[in-house]
Amino acid sequence: MKSTTLRRSNITREKVAMMEALNRYNREHQDTDFYRTQSKNRELDALWQSFGVKPQRNEKAPQVYFVVGFISGIIVTLLITTFVSILINISTPKEDIAPVTKPAATENAKFRFIPADTSKTTSAPVVTNQEYVVREGDTLESIVIRFYGSFSMDKVNLIQEANKMANPNALSIGQKLVIPVNKV
Repeated sequence: MKSTTLRRSNITREKVAMMEALNRYNREHQDTDFYRTQSKNRELDALWQSFGVKPQRNEKAPQVYFVVGFISGIIVTLLITTFVSILINISTPKEDIAPVTKPAATENAKFRFIPADTSKTTSAPVVTNQEYVVREGDTLESIVIRFYGSFSMDKVNLIQEANKMANPNALSIGQKLVIPVNKV
């Protein structure tokens, strides 16, 4: 070997000499070792064959396990639902189950109207204004839509006038607003 190669590999000259001697020894004794290893390999092969380990060729595919698991899952589910329905039928008392009866068919049945008692008529008080407490996230637009069903500036102006508001955007949480309902 060259000295530059030795320096790069950090191998000393003694190690190089030892490796060369080992290489020479291996070349000289190669023939005897070859026959020794061949005979050992034959012995191991014979032992392995007599050991009786044979590859398993009848191994089931994963699809078989999937199908068997799926079918057994369906069967178990059906058994559980049947068991639960039997328990429910046993546990419900028969008195709770009302028999289904058909209404009696009458051919000459007539509707009878009972007139309302007009002598005690009282009129409901007419609500002209409603009060609303402003919550978090409320805007004047959402309040108009809640009470009137649709948005228009006329309705916003009505609420502003009823509450004497200068700025419709200055609502505070907890503020009470008077909503005129009948003026629309």
